[in-house]
Amino acid sequence: MNKAISILSFGVLVFLQPTLAKTDVATLPSIKKVKTGEIKFTAVGKPGFLKIKGETKGQAPEGEVKIENGIANGEFSFELKHLTTGIDLRDEHMKEKYLEISKFPKARFILKEINISKDELNSDFEKSFSGSLNLHGETKKIDGKVSYNGKEKSLVATFTIKVSDFKIDIPSHMGITVSETVDVNVQLILD
Repeated sequence: MNKAISILSFGVLVFLQPTLAKTDVATLPSIKKVKTGEIKFTAVGKPGFLKIKGETKGQAPEGEVKIENGIANGEFSFELKHLTTGIDLRDEHMKEKYLEISKFPKARFILKEINISKDELNSDFEKSFSGSLNLHGETKKIDGKVSYNGKEKSLVATFTIKVSDFKIDIPSHMGITVSETVDVNVQLILD
């Protein structure tokens, strides 16, 4: 029986060998997973003296970028419970009242087709990107800029979201209202 399996395996290998030999390694998909990173955000209040800054304190999003035939696509998710502004009561309100993380625990971003040449993977570049962000149960198109450092395999993506697009109430307390737009900065190191 083992001899029959060995002969069959050898036959399959001989049959596939010409096909495998013709495969160009440069055309195979390249998958870059998130190694580490963080998310930062800034919301400005009205009156304009109030700036709310938040971050993830080193908790990286999960995800990967797949590069195939010069096109990069990706998908990332992030648990919103890791966001912090440095003020416990504000964090509690942000997570429970506005983001409602018990119902919507994650944000998810899908990157749509960025053209990337093989040479660019080892150099620095800046490009525009688009994709879709799912936050608070709503999915909206997002456009932004990404800067990539080929030596460090790191990237910084920046974009702005409009809170009401995601059906999130605008925080307001004692005459101070948070702006409807939030600037987001995502820093990632890929493997």
